Amino acid sequence: MGRSENPVDYSVPERGHLAAQLRESRLSAELTYQQLSVRSGLSSATLKRAASGSKTPTEATVVRYLKACGGSGPEIAAGKVYWRRARAAERGFVGRSTPSASLIGTQGELSQALVCLYQRDGAPSLREMQRRAGKEWLAISSASRIINRQALPTTPAQMQAFLRACSVPEKQQGPWLDTWSRLVGPGRFAVVRSERLEKWRLLRNAVVHGDSQVLSEVTYSDSIPPRPGAAGRSGPSTMWDRLLYESFVTLDYEVFGKVSATLIR
Repeated sequence: MGRSENPVDYSVPERGHLAAQLRESRLSAELTYQQLSVRSGLSSATLKRAASGSKTPTEATVVRYLKACGGSGPEIAAGKVYWRRARAAERGFVGRSTPSASLIGTQGELSQALVCLYQRDGAPSLREMQRRAGKEWLAISSASRIINRQALPTTPAQMQAFLRACSVPEKQQGPWLDTWSRLVGPGRFAVVRSERLEKWRLLRNAVVHGDSQVLSEVTYSDSIPPRPGAAGRSGPSTMWDRLLYESFVTLDYEVFGKVSATLIR
């Protein structure tokens, strides 16, 4: 079987456990690294490095290593678990638990939780994520924006694709999809508009009744319901908003009432 190997490097324990499992598989199969190289199509140097514990190999290397040793489904699945743990430890994510989807209350928390899912899965490459999810469901650019916290999934299908890419079992995806729908989906925008409209009505009543305290607490930008093309703008963006704003400033109740009736229909 050749000369003995150096001891496994356990400086990162999870990485060492992966290396030990790979070595055990090779010894059980009674293969030399040269024989394993022929079977796996990987170089002997790559195989030795994978089983050294000094660096986490790629997931593909682990799978090919175990298959070349005669590993079946359960052995390969176990190897992937060891690999994910090693990658998470290497990237400093050991001990960080993924929050329960039902307890996530903001888009920022959801974004952070999705990154946590990605890291706990071993931070697979973008191409590997696309392969798992399906090219038509998750573009590499979309996956990159999500894991870099630059964006959230834009559709339920993309959210589900991202979960698949992070190896979240289908039976566990329901709460995540519900949370996405609650915080990002169409239902969320209906709630936001309803809240803004209620604030706007409060402001209207305050103007009509001269309630200075309410007027000082409710701002114009918060209270006016969004108009078409007004996203991201702080001032009036349409003729109706301009009239409403001016009637509010001048306390012209008659104009304010007419504009209010038009906008609230």
